Amino acid sequence: MIVSNAQLTESLNQLALQTVLIDPEDLMSLGAILEQIEKIGSLCRDADRAAAAALGGGLQGLVEKIILNEIGDAVRAVSLLSEGVKALQNLIERGCAAADDSGAEAFWKDLADLTGIKPPALGKAALGIPEHRETPQEAASGDPPGEASCSLAQDQDLLRDFISEGLEHLDTIEVNLINLEQAPGDQETINAIFRPFHTLKGVSGFLNLQDIHRFSHAVESLLDDARNEKLSIDQDIIDFILEAVDLLKKMVLEVRTRMESGRPGTGTWDLTAYLQQIERLRQPPAEGEGLRLEEQTNAPSLGEILTSKGLIAPEDIQEALKIQAQQQSGKKLGEILVAEEKVRPRQVIEALRDQRKISGEFSESTVKVDTQKLDNLVDLVGELVIAQSLVQQNPIVTHLNDPKLSRDFGQLKRITTDLQKIAMSLRMIPIRQTFQKMIRLVRDLARKTDKLVELQMHGEETEIDRNMVEALYDPLVHMIRNAVDHGLEVPAGRQAAGKAETGRLVLQAYQKGGNIVIEIEDDGQGLNREKIVRKARERGLITADTPLTPFMIDNLIFEPGFSTADRVTDVSGRGVGMDVVKRAIERLKGKVDVFSEEGQGCRFAIRVPLTLAIMDGIIVRIGPERYIIPTVSIKETFRPRPADVSTVQTRGEVVQVRRMLLPLVRLYDLLGVAPQRREPWEALVVVVENEGQQRCLMVDDLVGKQEVVIKNLGEKFKAVKGLAGGAIMGDGRVGLILDINGIFELHQN
Repeated sequence: MIVSNAQLTESLNQLALQTVLIDPEDLMSLGAILEQIEKIGSLCRDADRAAAAALGGGLQGLVEKIILNEIGDAVRAVSLLSEGVKALQNLIERGCAAADDSGAEAFWKDLADLTGIKPPALGKAALGIPEHRETPQEAASGDPPGEASCSLAQDQDLLRDFISEGLEHLDTIEVNLINLEQAPGDQETINAIFRPFHTLKGVSGFLNLQDIHRFSHAVESLLDDARNEKLSIDQDIIDFILEAVDLLKKMVLEVRTRMESGRPGTGTWDLTAYLQQIERLRQPPAEGEGLRLEEQTNAPSLGEILTSKGLIAPEDIQEALKIQAQQQSGKKLGEILVAEEKVRPRQVIEALRDQRKISGEFSESTVKVDTQKLDNLVDLVGELVIAQSLVQQNPIVTHLNDPKLSRDFGQLKRITTDLQKIAMSLRMIPIRQTFQKMIRLVRDLARKTDKLVELQMHGEETEIDRNMVEALYDPLVHMIRNAVDHGLEVPAGRQAAGKAETGRLVLQAYQKGGNIVIEIEDDGQGLNREKIVRKARERGLITADTPLTPFMIDNLIFEPGFSTADRVTDVSGRGVGMDVVKRAIERLKGKVDVFSEEGQGCRFAIRVPLTLAIMDGIIVRIGPERYIIPTVSIKETFRPRPADVSTVQTRGEVVQVRRMLLPLVRLYDLLGVAPQRREPWEALVVVVENEGQQRCLMVDDLVGKQEVVIKNLGEKFKAVKGLAGGAIMGDGRVGLILDINGIFELHQN
């Protein structure tokens, strides 16, 4: 489309008239201005006027914030709007080459001060600054000179935002593509996929990332054909768009790599084959082929929203639509309804805002914060909790018998506890994003293995520490690969076993106590215990006379390098066994168990703490020292009778607990501490469990239950077995947190 300066000038003159004496409370007028700015921005992009299009985007953001009442100084905002329109007129009339006196630089500076909206990195010319001249160092860098390399190097924050948000958009596209595969004619889903591509195209164009812009624009055109019912979505199109998402992820990650190495740009990508494939897919089908996308639901219309709110009768909407069809002025439905006095301007604006929220154009109000700042906040709040406890338990304070001081300390403790919970919640995110990535994984695995798999997900809203989510991704991927490749049978095999052809894979998460439990369950063939035992004996992991329970047999699969696969595939079994999963979970202070029924299926249960920063623990005393045992590992606590304690050959000291003989662990021996009590019936035993095994830990006394802030012991004590970290107690001394798995290993050796 060829756009002339005359068209732009005429549209700008209309905009300038609309902004004269504008009332910031007149939302109807503001809505009309917003539409005019969007139109001008579109014309500027069509005319390849990147600087003017960017300035239009800034004006659009300013008007949206005025409409949403997000700017405190409305008078200044309206004045800035007028200044921005003048700067845009100058850019159009004089061109970018003469932009040094256009007023654009002043507008961008004031806009950033007032709203936080930053200019896109288009080069200094777009901001009214003389063009950058290439330095000898840049010429020697090997990158082609131009706006992109200059501007991107100067606005790293903008580029980081693009990378972060671009990857999020691509993840969203993947999820919606899977939904589209189930309902190829769903126009709402097509729009949900189209919008992120449109955003990628626009932002990459502003940033002068030409390859990303070119490719995302081509894919957007393909989807636009589907939106306009020019082609039908089929399996070939879905497969191609998935490939396009993979390629765009690589391109965005390449931008990040080059940015971090100080060489901005996108690298060189050969897109010829992809663009040719898009052209083939866009060819209309032969007559009679495909399915027309008719009568599909999209975002609700303005009329539907107004009637659903009870603000207007359906017949009034129909009458306004007739007027709109007959009139020549091009008025919008909302303007007609206001002119006919059917609704108030504010009601139309609110309905339009609801429509945009539904269609994804507006997102809920959020603030982006550097994750390092969040981590620092959590650490400082933890220090505050410790400091509060130190002051409250100071001997001088405890001897002051002052009721008011006690009440004040009680109030302080409540505030610090609430503050700690809020600080921790800032790092908590739903596990949904990790779960949704598994949809694509299962789909691809099913295709590679020629299996039919139905993935069911539950508990996607379960929240967990952001750091935990990232660390759980690789173990989940490995376990799902194994479930599809080794667990589920091919359709013929399932039919022979009397099962449905489609295998069922269930992924669910839920909170239990202070832990998150993630379960991966399939209805496949289950674990072959006979084969596991045979392989374990061949590898020397067990002997012929080793007593084994079903639970112990199943958990042999977590031994390093253990595998029962008869052949190596490109899906799983590439020398990386389930021991990798176990080690990864243990690094998170968690545990993984497996439960299987041969021929019926298998269930893996991962249990990890909600966060690695805080832990519920029972404080125990051994001699002068205090230790913390994680509450999640404790089964019960009691004082045994002398008759309950005995010595069994080859097993050492044992304690009878409900008709079971459990090994007795004298912690003072393992930890090298002089105890106060040396006889179990004079002391206490804490029954703990780890990987299906139980032991009795002997301690002098129980001090109490407490939520403690976990402190790293540092590199020097990192390899000390039996210790998981430390915590500062109320009196300022350090209590060591016991690692139950390490304690079991020390006792066994």
